[in-house]
Amino acid sequence: MDVHRFILDRALASVPLHPASFAYTRGRNIKQCAERHLGAKWLFKFDITNFFGQVKEPSVFRVFRRQGYSRLVSLELTRICTRAPLSKNLGSRSRYDVIPSYSVDQRGWLPQGAPTSGALSNAVAAPLDHDLTSLADRHGLVYSRYSDDMFFSAGQGFSRPKAKALVREVDRTVQRHRFLLHRKKTRVIPPGARHIVLGLLVDSGQVRLLPEFRRRVEVHIRGVGRFGLDSHVEHRGFRSMFSFISHVDGCLAFASSVEPDWAESCRVRWEAVLKDQGFPI
Repeated sequence: MDVHRFILDRALASVPLHPASFAYTRGRNIKQCAERHLGAKWLFKFDITNFFGQVKEPSVFRVFRRQGYSRLVSLELTRICTRAPLSKNLGSRSRYDVIPSYSVDQRGWLPQGAPTSGALSNAVAAPLDHDLTSLADRHGLVYSRYSDDMFFSAGQGFSRPKAKALVREVDRTVQRHRFLLHRKKTRVIPPGARHIVLGLLVDSGQVRLLPEFRRRVEVHIRGVGRFGLDSHVEHRGFRSMFSFISHVDGCLAFASSVEPDWAESCRVRWEAVLKDQGFPI
């Protein structure tokens, strides 16, 4: 993990990022990704299947080569940043016990959760972002991507035939860049329906939290205040008191970036009920 963080800071910090990509980058976030689609009449959602798993060693190798590293160093960095499949020939998950000969018969992929995987996947997906942005421009649409989630939006004047054509064209473009769509997760949301991007409402003049998200947070705060911390944690099925408190804290942190006034009022109440329960703030 420390080596991955070192590579991220020293080797990948200067990798160009496409303007339509909003994940895994300081200064870009979910709210900014959602804001691009405010007030849209039509919304299109696409999901890339096994996003990290589809980014293979050769693509990662080319990222490091473009950063100016030699072929050998690029290979070593690629091996560190990718995961090998379980191979009977190698006898383990590790490829490093065969480094003297580099006789590896299978190519690895980006592991989910590694510090470098986000930056590397964005770099590999940048040409895809470029082509999908061009596609959106040709059709008068807006495009954005957050990791494996891709969104297009359109205004008035769009139609169902155009929507079907767009889905087919996006599918072809994604395949051309060696990714695959999760077809069952493709969604076309027409005018009149709720438009949600990454868990945020975008069908008005500003990004808003979902009402059900707000209710869930409110229920937790009221439940702890009325029934006690232990009883509420058990009733809601959390593994421990600490995981429950971390969950609520995380919800409030997320909410503060979207609706700060509401989040702050909830945080005041939340800390008050925790204090009443004897939990140190």
